[in-house]
Amino acid sequence: MHHKITYPWLEDKCICILLTLSMFAVAKIEIAGFPLYSLLLLVITSTWVFLKILYAGREGETFPTIRYLADTVAIAAILYAILSVIVKFFSISGEDGIDFSWNAEMIALAVMCLLVSGGVEFKTFYLDLLLYCGLLMAGCYLLCSLNDGLRSSVMEAFLADSAQVSSYFLLVGMIAVHAYCACRDKMRSLFYMMVSAISFFVLFLNQNVISLWLMGLYFLMIPVALRSTAVLVKRSMQLFFIYLFMLSNMSLLTEYTQIIRTEVSYSLKYGVYLDLLIAAGGVAFFYYWDRIPEGVDLDRLVLKKMQKGYRFIAAMVLVIFAAVVVGGGRVVLPEDMSYDMVRFWAVPLAEAVVQSKSGILQCFQVIGVLPGIFLLVSMVLFMDSLYRNYAPDRPDRSILILISMVFLIQLLFWNPGIHNIVCYFYLLLTACFWQKE
Repeated sequence: MHHKITYPWLEDKCICILLTLSMFAVAKIEIAGFPLYSLLLLVITSTWVFLKILYAGREGETFPTIRYLADTVAIAAILYAILSVIVKFFSISGEDGIDFSWNAEMIALAVMCLLVSGGVEFKTFYLDLLLYCGLLMAGCYLLCSLNDGLRSSVMEAFLADSAQVSSYFLLVGMIAVHAYCACRDKMRSLFYMMVSAISFFVLFLNQNVISLWLMGLYFLMIPVALRSTAVLVKRSMQLFFIYLFMLSNMSLLTEYTQIIRTEVSYSLKYGVYLDLLIAAGGVAFFYYWDRIPEGVDLDRLVLKKMQKGYRFIAAMVLVIFAAVVVGGGRVVLPEDMSYDMVRFWAVPLAEAVVQSKSGILQCFQVIGVLPGIFLLVSMVLFMDSLYRNYAPDRPDRSILILISMVFLIQLLFWNPGIHNIVCYFYLLLTACFWQKE
C-alpha cells in the first residue's frame, strides 16, 4: 500500500534525516576544504524549505510568515550570512582557506527557526530516534575506551573533545531519564533504564565535572518542572540513586581493574563519602515514601510537600554551583577532614570552569561581533518564549523546556559542536513554538 505523499509526511522525513545525521556526525570530514556536515545540514534545511514553498497553498499549508520577534532575528541572520559570503568572495578572492562553514550553519539554523515557528507537529518518536542513535554511539565510545578495545581515528577525535562528548551524552541521558519516568510498559521501561545507565557510565568515563553537575541538577529539577506525581518522583529517584551509586563506585572500577584506560581516575575516599550521602538521602526519602497510604493511585497522587523539598534542594545546589562558577580559580581549603566533602564537590568544578571555554565567547572570537549579538538576542528571546510556554501539566512540553535550559547553560561553559547544537536547537524551537491546544 503506497503512502500518500503530503507535506507533513515529507517534513517528518526531513526531521528524521536531520536528527539521525546530527547524531552520527561526530567526525569532521571535509570536501575541498568545506566541512561535509555543514554542507549536508544546509542541503537538508534548503530541501525542507523548498518543500514548504512547493506545498504552500495545498492541504492548508501556508508559507512561513513572520510571527515572532525571533523570526525577524532569523531573517536578519540569514541576510548577514549571505552578505558575509559575498564580501568574502570580493574582498579575499584569490586566497585559499576561506571558511564558509559558519555561514552555512547560521543559514541552516535560521531556516530551522523559521520553519518550526511556522508550526511543526512534534512526535515522541524523535526522542526515541535520538536514543537509538545515542545508544549505538555509546557502544562505539565504550569499545574505544577499553584498554584492549578498538582504535579508530574517527572515534579518537571524538574522545579527545570532552565538551562535545559531555553535550552529546547529556542529551541522551536526559531524554532516556524522561522516557523512563513517562513510560508504563515494562519492557520499554527496562530499555530506557539501560540507556540511562549507559549514558551515565559514558559521562563518568568522560570525567567532565560540569556535565556531572548538570546531570545532577536535571534530576533535581524534574519533580519541580513537571507535575510531581508519586510515580514520577519514584522513577526519577530510582535513576538518581543508580546515577549516584555508579559515580561512587567508579573508583573501584578505575583503580582496581585494568579494564578502563588509565587516564580515568576517581578517588576512593570521596566515593565512600558519596556512599554515605546516598545512604542518608535514601533514609530520608523512604521515610517520607512510607507515609503514603496503601492502595492510593500513584499516577494521580501529587506529592506537593516533596516537590517543595526538591525545589529547596535544587535552589541550594544552584546557589553553590553559581558561587563556585563566579568565584572561579582554584578553591583553596585547609587540609582537614571536615573540608573533604566541600573539596570533593567544589574544587573539581572550579578547575573545570577555569579550563572551559564559553561557547558564547568563542562565537564572538571566531565568527565576529554581530553573530555573537545575534546569539545573545536569540537566547533572550528563546528564554522568554520558554517561560511563556511553560505548563507543568504538559509533561512533554515541560521536559523539552528543561532540556533546552540545560542546553543554554552549556553555552556558558563550552561549545557543544554543531552536530549537538542542531539536535538541541530543534528541541529548543519545539519547546518555544509549541502550539497551545
